[in-house]
Amino acid sequence: MNSDNRRPTDRGDQARPKAQSRPRHPVLRHTFRAVLLAAGSLCGFGVAFGVGYVASMLRGLPKVSAATFVNNSAASVVYDDQGRVIGQFAGDGDRQPIASLQQVSPYLVQAFVAAEDKTFFTNIGINPMAMARAFLQDLVGHRIESGASTITQQTVKLAVFPEQQRTLRRKIQEIALAIEVTHVLSKDEILTDYMNWVYMGRMGTDTVYGVKRASEILFGKEPNQLSLAQAALLAALPNNPSYFSPYQFPQHALARQHYILDQMLANHMITKAQYDAAYREDVLKTLKAPPMTGLPAHPYLLLDEIKPLVIQDLVQAGIYDNAQEAESALPVAGLKIYTTIDLPMQEDVEQVLGNHALFAGTDKTYQLPNGKTTTDLYEAGFAIIDNHTGAILAVGGGRDYLRDAIDHADIPRQPGSSIKPLLDYGPAIDTGMLTAASEMYDAPTRFPGASGQPPYEPHDDEPGFAGLMTARVALYESRNVPAIDVLSVLTPQVGFSYLSKMGLGPGATTWLGQPTVVADDEHHLAAAIGGLDNGVTVLQMTSAYSTFANQGVWHQSYLIRQITDASGRALYQVDPATHQVFTPQTAYIITNMLHDVVYHPGGTATAIGARFPGQFISGKTGTTDSLGDGWFIGYTQDYTAGIWMGYNHHEPIDPANYNLKFTLWSDIMAPILAAHPARAPWPVPPGIVFRTVSSTSGLLPTPLSKAFGGTETDPFVQGTEPTSYDDVAVQAKYTLVGGKKVLATTRTPAADVETGTFIKLPVSRIVDWSHKIPNGVTADTPYLLPSALDPRGGMPLDAGTSPDMQNPAQLKPPQGLFGYYDGAEVWLGWSSVPGATQYAIYRATGADKPYQKIGTSQSTSFVDSAPPPGASVVYYEVIAESNVSLSPPSRAIAVPLLPPGGAQSNDLENDAVANGVGTNSANATGE
Repeated sequence: MNSDNRRPTDRGDQARPKAQSRPRHPVLRHTFRAVLLAAGSLCGFGVAFGVGYVASMLRGLPKVSAATFVNNSAASVVYDDQGRVIGQFAGDGDRQPIASLQQVSPYLVQAFVAAEDKTFFTNIGINPMAMARAFLQDLVGHRIESGASTITQQTVKLAVFPEQQRTLRRKIQEIALAIEVTHVLSKDEILTDYMNWVYMGRMGTDTVYGVKRASEILFGKEPNQLSLAQAALLAALPNNPSYFSPYQFPQHALARQHYILDQMLANHMITKAQYDAAYREDVLKTLKAPPMTGLPAHPYLLLDEIKPLVIQDLVQAGIYDNAQEAESALPVAGLKIYTTIDLPMQEDVEQVLGNHALFAGTDKTYQLPNGKTTTDLYEAGFAIIDNHTGAILAVGGGRDYLRDAIDHADIPRQPGSSIKPLLDYGPAIDTGMLTAASEMYDAPTRFPGASGQPPYEPHDDEPGFAGLMTARVALYESRNVPAIDVLSVLTPQVGFSYLSKMGLGPGATTWLGQPTVVADDEHHLAAAIGGLDNGVTVLQMTSAYSTFANQGVWHQSYLIRQITDASGRALYQVDPATHQVFTPQTAYIITNMLHDVVYHPGGTATAIGARFPGQFISGKTGTTDSLGDGWFIGYTQDYTAGIWMGYNHHEPIDPANYNLKFTLWSDIMAPILAAHPARAPWPVPPGIVFRTVSSTSGLLPTPLSKAFGGTETDPFVQGTEPTSYDDVAVQAKYTLVGGKKVLATTRTPAADVETGTFIKLPVSRIVDWSHKIPNGVTADTPYLLPSALDPRGGMPLDAGTSPDMQNPAQLKPPQGLFGYYDGAEVWLGWSSVPGATQYAIYRATGADKPYQKIGTSQSTSFVDSAPPPGASVVYYEVIAESNVSLSPPSRAIAVPLLPPGGAQSNDLENDAVANGVGTNSANATGE
């Protein structure tokens, strides 16, 4: 009705005087009509467009008949990095079809209808109201709280669209075919096909489809013999076969069963008495043991590693709505899954972990909470990664899938000391807080407890405390207190910010979504030595360590490269993240320090070094309290390989078996290092300088330095190298009073005065000195400079002095350096240098390439037993060393790697001469 013709109410006339009332403007009336007309036109156009769009979506709609629902699925095949078949997800799984609903319990029919489609027997194949409700839920809350697909739609999806891709075209065609199917098949036939096609999950080692086989496995009976409680439990599975698995998550399955019983009662399918009886029935006790005989090849790899990642990737790529759809599609969609796995390498890993002889006598008996006992295997998880790409080349999930199906490569366990380079030392060096020679004090330490908690007093695995040492020694000896000191000064927040860049930040999870690193870990100093709430996985640790091997760059690890459909169309393509975590200089320094873990006599992984002498392998061990976990992550320039060993129920590892981790790691890596030997030194990045320092003070050595240790050669970021001399090893005059050393004074009888060498603690330089317990006893305590004076009084004669090293005598460079190649090794010799105590030998693969230290000698000769493979000529120089000085390098020589008597090319000679390096026939000499 036109607003001008409306009759005003009495109230309106009274409220608005005639002088103030104004008729509406004609232009507004015309505009309003135009808007209505336009809106109507748009609606009409929208309807027409929608009809046309839907029609276009229905082009090529498959035809359906009873034969459509005969299985025509194809297996999804998994390939390694060279296109070799690793295995497949079986196209039919373990399926035993039923012929009609007469072969199943009426309870099962009712349970499926109550759970999946309450209007099944009355709807037209779809449920418009449910679809509208789901649309509104998605629109308003961005989540769907109630299902929209009918049983008919699910049957069409399973049989006609096995790839189940999430597209609007597929959804529209699914709806159209669901309506069509109701005209082709009866409701009983549709439900029969659904019960044959529906994916019921993995039960033991079997991938199960259809209710018949599921009933036989779960309850050991035909589906027509199921009780109401059993039928409701069986009907719970298809909603999410993994989450509602009665074997893996029995409480989840029971909760879903209760929901279905509630729906059956609410829809008057069962009586209250039947409901009560079923609810009270302990249905989980009627479960049978799942089959463990239908294993595919590489079961850990296929079922526990590749499968969950493929499901995750397909859902995240938007191909499937959820994990259930993706999982049920794998055995029927004909997908092609291309992985990074090196199949021969994978087979080697599985062969070593499956070698029962290596594990003889290691099984333990564990008592369950119910009083029963079970056998707990001494287990292992392993991973190897390509440092340059992040590609996972092989994974070891465990020893025997039939005996222990837990994937030990992807479960969180406490990392122990293996976390130290990643969380403590790496970030501290990268931020400039620390150098490899920084002074650490392994001594009794106390941190105050928070909010009424007792103080934290960390200790080492070894009894007692070692005293003063450099960061290098603290790391290769795996001392706990120094690592905690580092994180205390650095702060856990800074340390964890580095972990986050390597995929180990708070919120990290296993492949199956189990939490590993959590936010609470940032609030505990014990994290410095691996005290994490949940722990980390072998895959996560191996990936993080590859950062050090890759000049500080972390490549996100990945196992799936690409997934295509049966026609070859790409559904998923990997796009791994890359982060520059550490500077190349920091990565090199940590790698140099971790080399000593493997090859220094005091290192904790010398069993690896003994197995692979002369190779450039760096790594770190990790051990948790009571030997609950054992780790080793080792790396070369090409590969990083990590291993964890322990028991599922955290029983302590027997000390006699603890080093088995080194045996397994070495057995796996032996063929790899035979094919790809790690004999080339780690490349030294620009900005690195080397200095020989005292291994006690970290400063330039003096003649006294060797009294309490020795020297070490450390790499430094240029500008951080020490320039002052050792002031920790000092001499002082003392006397004995009551058997105790005190400083001698002017009143000490001359006959009682003695001179000794002592340790003078550099309090101002020790990392986190403020938390040291006063007068804490360490291995250095007997050698500390006395603080008490002779009680007879007087002034101290000497309070501890270090040698005057302002102008140390400079050693001369070695002369007469010569060398020759005997076909396998390079023999070097030179003239002795007065004052030298040893000689450092350096090698380069080119006259203009950096020299790497390859060894030391206390004589005037050296044998290079591992010349760089593939090199035609090698360059050498020698530096003389003493306790107080280093010489300039000798004149470099070039040694051709030719067999004895072999001819030397003119190109080699010209190149050597052009670079100022003298040569002579097949052997090389120089000064």
